[in-house]
Amino acid sequence: MKPQPPKWADRFLAWYCHPDLLEDLQGDLYEIFQQKQQEGQTTKAKYLYIWLVLRSFRLSALKENQKLKNSFFTMTRNNLKIAIRVLWRDKFNSAINLLGLTLGITCFLLLGLYVKQEVSYDHFHSKKDRIYRSWLKEDYGDGREFFNSHTPLRFELLFEDNFPEVERSVQYIANNFLVGRDENRIDEEIALISPDFLEVFDFQLINGDKSTFLPSRDHIAISSSYAKKYFGMENPMGKTLPVTVDSLTRDLVVSAVFEDLPIESGIRFDMAISTENCRRIYGERLFTAWFNIIPETYVLLKEGTNISSIENKMQDVVMSLMGDATYGDQEMQRDQYNIGFQPLTDIHLNPDVPLGNVPVGNPQYVMILGAIGLLVLIMACVNYTTLSAGQSLKRSKEVGMRKVLGASKRTLIYQYLSESLVLAIVAMSIGTVITFFLIPTFNALTGTEIFFQFEWWHIGVYLALGLIIGFVAGSYPAIIITAFKTIHIINGSNQSTGKLAARKGLVVLQFLVTVFLISTVLIMQKQVDFLMDKNLGYDYKAVISAQLPVDQNGRGILHAITSGMENGQLIKSQLKKHPQVSKIAIGNHLFGSNGWTHVAFNDDKGDFKWFRLLVVNPEYLSAFNIKPVQGRDFEIGNGLDQRQSILINKSAAKYFGLENPIGDKLPGAEFGEHQIIGVVDDFHYSSLHSEVEPLVIVQNILPIFKGVTDADIKDSYVPKIVFTYSGTYLHDAIEILEKEWKATFSDEAPNFEFIDDRISRQYESEARLKKLIVIATVLSILIAGLGLFGLIMLVSNSKIKEIGIRKVMGASPLSIFRLLIKGFVFQLLLAILLSIPLTLYLINQWLENFAYRIDIPSMPFILSGLATFAIAAVVVAYHAIKASSVNPIESLRVE
Repeated sequence: MKPQPPKWADRFLAWYCHPDLLEDLQGDLYEIFQQKQQEGQTTKAKYLYIWLVLRSFRLSALKENQKLKNSFFTMTRNNLKIAIRVLWRDKFNSAINLLGLTLGITCFLLLGLYVKQEVSYDHFHSKKDRIYRSWLKEDYGDGREFFNSHTPLRFELLFEDNFPEVERSVQYIANNFLVGRDENRIDEEIALISPDFLEVFDFQLINGDKSTFLPSRDHIAISSSYAKKYFGMENPMGKTLPVTVDSLTRDLVVSAVFEDLPIESGIRFDMAISTENCRRIYGERLFTAWFNIIPETYVLLKEGTNISSIENKMQDVVMSLMGDATYGDQEMQRDQYNIGFQPLTDIHLNPDVPLGNVPVGNPQYVMILGAIGLLVLIMACVNYTTLSAGQSLKRSKEVGMRKVLGASKRTLIYQYLSESLVLAIVAMSIGTVITFFLIPTFNALTGTEIFFQFEWWHIGVYLALGLIIGFVAGSYPAIIITAFKTIHIINGSNQSTGKLAARKGLVVLQFLVTVFLISTVLIMQKQVDFLMDKNLGYDYKAVISAQLPVDQNGRGILHAITSGMENGQLIKSQLKKHPQVSKIAIGNHLFGSNGWTHVAFNDDKGDFKWFRLLVVNPEYLSAFNIKPVQGRDFEIGNGLDQRQSILINKSAAKYFGLENPIGDKLPGAEFGEHQIIGVVDDFHYSSLHSEVEPLVIVQNILPIFKGVTDADIKDSYVPKIVFTYSGTYLHDAIEILEKEWKATFSDEAPNFEFIDDRISRQYESEARLKKLIVIATVLSILIAGLGLFGLIMLVSNSKIKEIGIRKVMGASPLSIFRLLIKGFVFQLLLAILLSIPLTLYLINQWLENFAYRIDIPSMPFILSGLATFAIAAVVVAYHAIKASSVNPIESLRVE
């Protein structure tokens, strides 16, 4: 096979290599390239060839011609040597410059890694540009709109059979199953996926083959971590795992072991079985249903096709297949049943499409953090600029001497840019190493899961970034220094180190960023505290919950809720034996969860209505100290309450137009026999991102379900038991629960959690964002302090003779302090005024995510201004003391 290395690398080698060495060197490189190519590693061979060509670029191999011996190379080498000597000679200022750039680069890299991870979700799939997730939007008018990223089971064949543009269609369901037997059973999430799932997605197999990934419904695939969990160091291939599917415990054969899915995967599972099991779980009827949504459905388009060609004919296909399908008693009309598609790489950061099986990120937060990371890096560059400008007077004699000896302005700019480039590349190297070691701490502090994976091409990226930073940061000081007039230098006269407007602009920018970040953090802290401290309308401290087992022999929501409530009574009687356990109750939803049962109906006027539904036992509301504001609560042992009594919240009473709801009914003609006995206040059962919605609370679900036309449940509807523990150590409560659970349900382990943890998790993204901005703010304050150090040094250097004269006239350090700081007061006030509208705009954008929010206070702006002034005052005080300690003779001497 004839070697075909990259042509540009070959030309580069021929360009620089000495003719006497070229033939032997090129022959050796071709031989290595051909060997790797024969091993089937063509891509690796090309990268290796490029690396060896670059690695061979050394003095001993260079051509001895004028092109490489010209003044440019000589000057560059000489400039680098001088730059290193200058930086080493002025160690103090070089260290400050290096520290500022390193802090900025570290912050930029940490936030950049987080942003990169968020925007690169699902980009590792080779066919990502051809993969789409389908969604379903039903719109029947009058507010009856149902939008879901979950779809009917029949969609898999719908796309494959009716659209030639579709190469494959696969489905993915996240479900929970019991793994193991008897008392060793564990409740695990197991994905049901199509057998040809890996023909669409690039998840890597360790053992097994794509064609036999899930050959039948009696096989299971597991991740490498779960292979260790269940089989230790043994080879799991061919071994069995007992899994309860459709009420029967079946021994499923391990047919594949796959690598743990990447963090950037929007599809997550550790165990998977074939969707053929759906026939066992859901029955045959749901495979022909149009309105029962269960899986996420993905399509892989054929190469060269466009998703718009499918969307354009979707309605024709749907209407022809639905035939006589009806919604309620109405015949389906065109554009009421709409199927659309979302690109795979758009899913993670697009909240406009309803959630699937995995939570999505917030694109607004990603943009905020990316902007802050870039802003901190810009501050680091400005910091270097100001520090270098502050030192410019010390180098005026050097500039004058070089100009006298014939150095041009361009040559001098090259020289001083060399210094900034060297410093930036060193800072980039140190910042990269620090970033690598800080990632575990950063993840622990912020709750993120970023990681750093080094590849050889990263060297070029970091080198280029370092060069850009060095050029941007060093350009202004280089221009200032080289602009000195030789005659002024020789005369020893003082001269400006830059235009006054530019210098003031740098001051305002430093103050602006600092004030903005401090005030933003303070306002965000108030909102997060508001979320965590707001009275939600119920008590939830020290409340423990556990999901109850349900009868596996029955099917449907009603059976699951009924059997779960019955099992809750069994464990309740056992827990009551312990005096530290109180307020024991049962309900099918828990506070701190979104997606409670959403049901809809047509009222007695034919208008579309909806509400949330909660099924409880009589003690549930009192367990959380929720009391009716009208009527009464459920009574224990009251058979009529158990059969037909309901409670509603104030939002439901207002929504249904019930002025005197006690003794009344819901306005639906089809509901079974029921009666409203009480109205409770609007407690926040879901997060404060959304307003309290109409809620109906029942003990018996049957009368309500008789009148329901639509139901949507995104939260688990399986009943949970809750209780309050009054003992000293919460760990003891877990031991009590595990003991009684094992005695009552011998073949299952409890899956417990704390309610306050659930509520806190609702605001994880906000808390994480706040922590990330706090980290950026601390670093920016340090950088701003260094920048102010340079600016004030610039001012004090320009006023060195004035300070000397004032000291001779008896000036105190305090008067020198006033002299130095008065020029910064106006800039600080201007920065505060500019930061207020910017902060208000951005923080209002963030607060719009919450239905319940704080009013933006003025105190954060005052505190941020005072904090920034304090930083400036400390730096000015240092320089004032330093300047006042200089002997006036030294400052007034004219050399």
